Amino acid sequence: MVFRSPVLNLALTSDLPSTANQVVFDFIRSGGPHPRIAWMPPFTEMGRERFPAAQELFGAYGFSDLEYCDIDEEPNEEQLAHLDQYDVIYLTGGDPIGFRRNILRAGLPGRLRQCLTAGRLIVAASGGSMQLTKNVSLFRLLTAALDEVFANRSEYEALGVVDYEILPHLNRFEPAFLETVRRYSERVAHDVIGLADGAAVLHRSGDDYWCVGQATRFRSGVMTPIEAAAQQAAAADGRRGVS
Repeated sequence: MVFRSPVLNLALTSDLPSTANQVVFDFIRSGGPHPRIAWMPPFTEMGRERFPAAQELFGAYGFSDLEYCDIDEEPNEEQLAHLDQYDVIYLTGGDPIGFRRNILRAGLPGRLRQCLTAGRLIVAASGGSMQLTKNVSLFRLLTAALDEVFANRSEYEALGVVDYEILPHLNRFEPAFLETVRRYSERVAHDVIGLADGAAVLHRSGDDYWCVGQATRFRSGVMTPIEAAAQQAAAADGRRGVS
């Protein structure tokens, strides 16, 4: 089920902040110059290991108020219950299937929707970005045949905040894998948006979005670059509130 809200503050990225994107940084600052950010990894061990580097990297771009938010082995229930008090919730990269499992186990779907309804901004990268889409099965294509993925694809539904799927790290894949993604898009009723590292999809509402950076749309088996001119026009319309 797709989440519907008249306002949807969302930035889905391939690898932010590993590759900088000034448009996304400005988007994060649009609610205030010093946002309070909940940094949410899929797994405790990975998160504890990477959080110091994340603090340093976010800090280098002017975001100093970063707080660790565990949803795996050491969840802070009070923190999770008050996620909507943060200005930004950031979902890191990581195994999207394990991430999905811990999001469900921690009872986060409703809490994240509450944050969006309250006008908070969700920013995500890679496997984190995939959580906000319709399904995480694109990740499964890396290790399973197309027919096998579709045999139980319904068991890998994501949060459905947006009505498409995300393929992060578009620039890292060989043509043979992109051909498999193209064939995947023939069998789904929605778009797949591929994002190269440094690229992002930005939302101010559920149905209207624009891309920054190198992006490609897979639709009904057709792979088409999302041209820069179209991105710029959509961004201008988004700033003017045109739908």
